[in-house]
Amino acid sequence: MIDTVTIDFWGTLLADTSENMERAKALRLEGVGMVLARSGQRITYQALMRAYDASGQAMTRRWRENRDWTIREQVSVFLSALSSDLPAQLDSETLRQVEEAYITPALFFPPEPSPGILETVAALREAGFTLCVISNSGRTPGVVLRKLLARYDLLNHFTVVTFSDELGYRKPHPEIFRQTLARARREPGHAVHIGDDAEADVGGAKGVGMRAIHYIPNGDSNPPSLTPDATLRHFAELPDLLKTLST
Repeated sequence: MIDTVTIDFWGTLLADTSENMERAKALRLEGVGMVLARSGQRITYQALMRAYDASGQAMTRRWRENRDWTIREQVSVFLSALSSDLPAQLDSETLRQVEEAYITPALFFPPEPSPGILETVAALREAGFTLCVISNSGRTPGVVLRKLLARYDLLNHFTVVTFSDELGYRKPHPEIFRQTLARARREPGHAVHIGDDAEADVGGAKGVGMRAIHYIPNGDSNPPSLTPDATLRHFAELPDLLKTLST
């Protein structure tokens, strides 16, 4: 019987658009540039773009190992891509302001809840399921993603919320699933994970003995080697789907 449901954040609980992400990226770079300018560091937008791309390449190399950066490490890598000694030149207050400019754009250009998610999460909690979030983070860390969940009255429904920048492991690494379930005091054999990424969500969950639901709102197929226990196109279908998987 399934008593625990874990859910991915990006593309599952909340969905973003490429246009929205580009706006957030521009705000991030402009905000960091303004903070640095106030500290006497005159850096062009083109240089910020180059540093953004370079730091992204560095982060991707670690992400391929299913490990993650803390947000402080991310900001240091980004600043070092502008100038290797720049982090050491900035005082603690300037570094704090740079970090704030770097992590907060999603609060101004937020992703939207997936169709039916608000009602379904509330219904599952009311029905007695233990609910958790298991998600990889990117340039926006868990401390900000929690604020987005709270904005949509979702945060209080989840017993455990795990983001990769805080734990150090990224899906599909088994540790991010195991530690979340351990904190929730639940067993993998009674848990199902829902996410939009076949490798990270389906493969990762099944690798630790959980069942997996592939969220495919647009009807995309998944690789045969990562066959989920079920597919989901709209969250209104989830309660009935969980009943079927529990039999």
